Order: sequence, then C-alpha cells, then structure tokens
Amino acid sequence: MTDDKLIDLWSEDELDRALGALHGDVRTDQAELEATRATFLAAVNRPVRRKRGWAYALTAAAAVAALVVGGFVITTTSPGGTAEAKAGLNAAADHVVAKDPVIPPGKYRYRVTHAWHLGMTETGPNKIVSYLEESLIETWIPADRSQVWMQRSVQTGNRKLISGTQQELEFVNKLMADSLPEVLRAKCGDFHLPEGEKPCTRAGSWQDPTPEWAAGLPRDPKALYKRLKKDAPRNSRGETELLVYAADALRTGNVPADVRSALYRALGYLDHLEVSDRAANLAGKVGIAYGSDDGTERQEIIIDPRTGDFIGERDVVTDGKNRGQVMGFTSVTTSIVDQIGTRPAR
Repeated sequence: MTDDKLIDLWSEDELDRALGALHGDVRTDQAELEATRATFLAAVNRPVRRKRGWAYALTAAAAVAALVVGGFVITTTSPGGTAEAKAGLNAAADHVVAKDPVIPPGKYRYRVTHAWHLGMTETGPNKIVSYLEESLIETWIPADRSQVWMQRSVQTGNRKLISGTQQELEFVNKLMADSLPEVLRAKCGDFHLPEGEKPCTRAGSWQDPTPEWAAGLPRDPKALYKRLKKDAPRNSRGETELLVYAADALRTGNVPADVRSALYRALGYLDHLEVSDRAANLAGKVGIAYGSDDGTERQEIIIDPRTGDFIGERDVVTDGKNRGQVMGFTSVTTSIVDQIGTRPAR
C-alpha cells in the first residue's frame, strides 16, 4: 500500500495553508449525524433511513473524477454484473502482496485520509444550505505501535454547493474561516480514550481494526463473509451494510495484506455486488468501483486492479431527482517517513 507519489495530492505550501486555516473535529456527535442526514434527505424528497456506518467523525483528501453540473456532482458509471464483480475481486486479491511493507525501527507510517463529505448549516429560520466540504486527516504511526502516534485533522475550507444559494455558502465560508487544525498525540493511537480506560487495550472492530483483532479474523473467504455478516447489525440496507463495514476497515489502512486479500474474496459472496465504474478516479488514481445499492444509495469501494490496493470509497444517490449525486467520497494513501510530523519528500 506504499505510495511514493502521495505528496502529489497537495504541494507542501498548499497543505501548510490548509492546515493553518481550519479545524476539523474528529468527534462528531452520533445524534447530530443522524439529524443532519435526516434533514438533508427530507430536503431532497427522499425517504429517511438510518445513518450509514461510514459517516464517521471527520473524513479527509483527493477529489474523485466527477462532473459538477449546477452544483451537483454526477458520477459516470459503466455497470457490470455480480459475476464480473466476483471475478474482479478475486483477481484483485491475487495481486495483494503476501505481506505489507515493514516500518523500520524509529520510522513512521504516514497515512492520509482525504475526502469530500456532506455538511449542512442553518442560515435562517427554516433555511438550510447543504454542501460537500473537503477534509484531511494525517496520521503518523510508529513502527512500535505501542508508542506515541500523532494525528492532524483539518477542514480545508473548500466547499461545493449542493442546495441553497452561493450567498449562503459564502456565509458558511466566513463562519468557518477562523478555525484551526486539531493535533492529537497518544500511545497506540488512543486519541479519544474513554475516561478510566487504559491505553493500548482497545478490543478492535471493523471500524478500528487493531492487529490483535485482525489476527482473530478467519482467512477463509466464506468464513470471513459469515463473520462480517454476523458483526454487521440488522438494518434496512441489507447486505449493502456489509460493504460499509468492509470499507470502514479498509479506510483505516490498518488491515494486513492477508486479511485484505481474504476480504476481497469474501465480498464476492454479496448477492448484489456489481462493478459500478470501471474507471473510477480518486486522487489521480484509477481503479474499479465495486458497488452495492440498497435502493436509495450505492456504497462503493474502489480498488486498483493491478496492485490490489484499496484506493478509496464513494457514496452515491441512486433514486429520486438527485440520482447520481455523490454524498461523499474519500481516498486513503500511505507511505513511510523518517520522523513524526514530517511528510514524504517530493
């Protein structure tokens, strides 16, 4: 998953300006997320259902290749059936290297998570402006994971209007203009440790795949599919939620190579997984998008077919007048750096 071209996402000057501009709070309140999504879906005359698993706190970098028309981001797709999706995932699994690159002692894995995600602001009585906003999370993970990690989170200030007026969006831009980035340090990456809990004791989950948790997962694809189905809660999204859970894990960059390979094959057991885009572009990387549609939204994961690398994910509206609207998309890239807080050389 190492990517020597990671720095191409941002120049150092651009990144420094973004990090010096705004603050991204990585602890979004669950009830607030639910209310935000419900309000937006109501505004676009679509049925409201429970929040997707991936709408986590703060996401972050790289724009998907999409067409912006009248403030709406429209994706282009070239669909393929379930058989093609399964064959493609198996091929991607074959290309995953047996082991991930080892972080040399004293060095750090540098992970960038970069996305556009849904934001909403009330600008007056019964007036809400909705938009996609760009966010960035940088994480430095030491070779010895029990040592201190560092995370820097920021909203860059870039926003794209979805509904409302450009004047209202400018109001939001001014409202957020004085925010600062959030920088956190903690052993084992326990940046938000509950009071009274000891560091480095997290049990792990699909949303937080610790090495110990990942070690306990089955490597047999069918068994891993059953485990994924068991862990995902019952919900109105059906098996689409399984793809959400898989994306939650893959997005962290902490899923070891053998688990990634088995997980790709396991996803081939989803009943309605299809190739939704054969040329999905995130951060200048082109991959194949595999999507599961629950009738309202399509969750996609995007994989480089040559390397088996997870490139990122998208969430796309699939019904109503806003069909094709991207609700959010994210990319993940990693590399190795010499010191905490530094970025890869160009």
